[in-house]
Amino acid sequence: MDYKLPKGYVDLIEKKYNLKVLDNHYILVDKNFQRYNMMIDVQFNDKMLKVFKEKYAQEKSKNHVAWEERKQTKSIRFYAEVGNNILLLWDFLQEK
Repeated sequence: MDYKLPKGYVDLIEKKYNLKVLDNHYILVDKNFQRYNMMIDVQFNDKMLKVFKEKYAQEKSKNHVAWEERKQTKSIRFYAEVGNNILLLWDFLQEK
């Protein structure tokens, strides 16, 4: 079953971070304990993409968040057990 993230969460990140959400849902990672991780696939604005690539060019995870670039959609897909960890990672990209 495909559970989407709450609409308010998606609206928040699109507005606060000026991102375009292409896909989002929860992924079952542990059937026995019914544990899910969040997946959100976004296109960054040019400024955030530049900063992201400068800060995390050689990494595939940080602060309990994993990601993968998706060349076909020019997006980055983020995975985390706690969605706020994704927001904190993006906050670091907006620091002056």
